[in-house]
Amino acid sequence: MKYTILLFEDEVELQQEIKDSIVLDKVEVFTFDSWASFKEVKLDSVPRLAILDINLLDKDGLTIFYELRERYAEIEGIIITGQASLKNAIASLKLGITDFIEKPFRSKELRDSIERCESYKQFRIKNYVVDRQFEESRKKFEAHWGIEFIGVSQPIKEINSLMKRVAQADMTSVMITGESGSGKELIARGIHSMSDRRGAPFYPVNCTAIPDSLFESEFFGYQKGAFTGALSNHEGWFERANGGTLFLDEIGDMNLSLQSKLLRVLDERKVNRIGSHDMIAVNARIVCATNKNLKQMIEDGQFRLDLYHRLNSFHIHIPPLRERLEDIPVLVNHFVRFFSEMHNKGSVSLHSRAMNLLLNHHYPGNIRELKNIIERAILMCDSNVIKPRHLNFTEYSNGSRGHEVDYSLEAVEKQTILKAMKVCSHNKTHTAEKLNITRQALNRKLKKHGIE
Repeated sequence: MKYTILLFEDEVELQQEIKDSIVLDKVEVFTFDSWASFKEVKLDSVPRLAILDINLLDKDGLTIFYELRERYAEIEGIIITGQASLKNAIASLKLGITDFIEKPFRSKELRDSIERCESYKQFRIKNYVVDRQFEESRKKFEAHWGIEFIGVSQPIKEINSLMKRVAQADMTSVMITGESGSGKELIARGIHSMSDRRGAPFYPVNCTAIPDSLFESEFFGYQKGAFTGALSNHEGWFERANGGTLFLDEIGDMNLSLQSKLLRVLDERKVNRIGSHDMIAVNARIVCATNKNLKQMIEDGQFRLDLYHRLNSFHIHIPPLRERLEDIPVLVNHFVRFFSEMHNKGSVSLHSRAMNLLLNHHYPGNIRELKNIIERAILMCDSNVIKPRHLNFTEYSNGSRGHEVDYSLEAVEKQTILKAMKVCSHNKTHTAEKLNITRQALNRKLKKHGIE
């Protein structure tokens, strides 16, 4: 399909010069010196872009663009003028003109402007699609499962499917693995919410936060008078989660002696409070999570093999955020809405350059880090648009410490292309499609950045 451009310029030589500089493969340019000459022509295709001199024979360029927008709602516009003024620039912006170029200009300036227009349009289209996907995903998840787990990438779709499947297997233990901050507890809560246990407690425990000396009394509970300070009966974790789900976060931090006791409870489904001889039957589903390599810990003698197999009846792994870039805009939109409402900021949007920075950050802290970045940006934003200066990234970026990150648009573009090339296995056609640009545009950018 041809990319149709309308060119309104009454200087014949300049009109031809501009046309020659922008006619490329699959680009069709129609030239006019006035609005009257345009009305005499019947176009076979819908124009994507209008390039307009601000001073023409019968109407000024801004008025013509307004008329064009009445006919073609999606058309983009570039104004060219030899008499640049703030008044004209402001008027252009109000009409929805994407770029404003002052005469005299080089052909490259105009070609770059055309590319910016198309990139901006693709960005708006992509944002619209992402918004729709997010709303559909959120509504579907809430309607069926009652809790959000946000994402549109294939890994998230697969995780959602695994969650739904294992939720129906009532007593199956689940092992969730992934980097810190990737959303392991949210998956555990989702499994609980989808299961028949959703009316009973979901009890989360961070195994790292409990000192070893208190672990057993917290795990199994104790009877009044069992030790100094035991002034009343105390339920353990299994009892509190009875009928529901016990979520053991950072299970890899549990010491070996407690691992053996946990294994016994899982096998017997009974606990014995400290200071009591009575066995208490418990019915809690175990979901655990870790960011450690348990197989390596087993080889090193730090984790029991039998407990590993007992807990790992069903495994769900969450890839890090940097490996599922398509989820970032969805998550960003969600957090912007969430924190805008929380902090009474009204409707807040994101500048395209800010989104580019977010898309190219490494996220060592995964979703938790992104969430914190957006909340701070909402608080720092003094208007209804989040700009690059409102973003505050962590000390660690791109997997390295102490190196200053280049956030120039050139560097951001290069990193985006490299990531897309990697995801698409260096297939240029697929890469161009993923980046929403033409194959020719991709080749130019590869040459520009010295990417082989």
